[in-house]
Amino acid sequence: MNNMRQFESNTNMESHWKQLTGFATECKKTDALIAGKSDGLSIHDAKKRAERLTKELHDELLEFLAKAPIENISNEHLCKMSRYTDNLPLKDYEDVLDLVPTLVNLVSLSDALPLDGSPLPFDLKRIASLCRGAVFFAPRRFTAVQLAFDEPRSRILLFHTGRVVGTGCSNPTAAKLAVVRALKAISFDVGISIGIRRFSVINQVGAVSLGARLDCHAFANAHTSSSHYDPQSFVGLAWRAIDECICSEIYSTGKSNLPGSRRERQLMRSFARMAPRLLKFSTAPEKAMNFAKHLRDAHEPSEVPQCEPTQSNSKRKSSSLWDEDAELLEQPTVAFDEDDFDDSLLGDYF
Repeated sequence: MNNMRQFESNTNMESHWKQLTGFATECKKTDALIAGKSDGLSIHDAKKRAERLTKELHDELLEFLAKAPIENISNEHLCKMSRYTDNLPLKDYEDVLDLVPTLVNLVSLSDALPLDGSPLPFDLKRIASLCRGAVFFAPRRFTAVQLAFDEPRSRILLFHTGRVVGTGCSNPTAAKLAVVRALKAISFDVGISIGIRRFSVINQVGAVSLGARLDCHAFANAHTSSSHYDPQSFVGLAWRAIDECICSEIYSTGKSNLPGSRRERQLMRSFARMAPRLLKFSTAPEKAMNFAKHLRDAHEPSEVPQCEPTQSNSKRKSSSLWDEDAELLEQPTVAFDEDDFDDSLLGDYF
């Protein structure tokens, strides 16, 4: 019995050794083909092997997708997480919780002020040379020092005028923490104590999938004044609905990007009025009936020309703009002192 096992192990080792030597020989011939040597692999054999590898990878991908667990997005399963979303306007999505958009990117803006008496503008060359992980690329074209972080995943841009722009975060709390980490890194490495004021979110990008394919041509023909579809320049459909703060950049697959909002409530309420209209031109128009009637009729075409807004619409727009400006009031300056700063927020970065 032991002899049989030893024979099988020796046979397996020989087969593995043959495969390894075969792979090494193929690699050498491929290198010779790339180098242009005469003893290299022929182009015909290289194409055959490339097709074989592509087919093997495709089969492995299909096998992986077949074994992958199917995500449960039913209302019964999603309602179990309702206790974590008490402050979100989910009433409009009561029967279609799978259509709730999620935040994928956020752009923040704030002002940085030196607290040690150093004058503006900032010496970006000195900051980039002393601060770890800072990038100062092409200063004549883009005058900003870039600092990237993994947790939270973000990129902070510091301009010489003191403007701080943050991108990449998926919520406002992470955006604030990213700015704090960037200014703390500058304080440690460069020795410049910096405070921020007027932190605000200037743009949010949401993402959602309709779960059905969209007829972009038919939708563009029905909404000629508010949508644009040119497959030669951009494969997606851009729909800027009237009186909405977001723009839907949707593809024929049903996946959509929703930029333009400043708050998650605005994003969710605007898309709740836009989703029923999109679903009517999709392969699952029955899903639009799960929304309330006032949401389904929010963007129905009317006889009134859309390019001439009524007086009530103008008043509503001016008031909403006034409300937006009222929320961007000047915030008190925040100083980052090494004595009272909580280093536990920074993780293991420093």
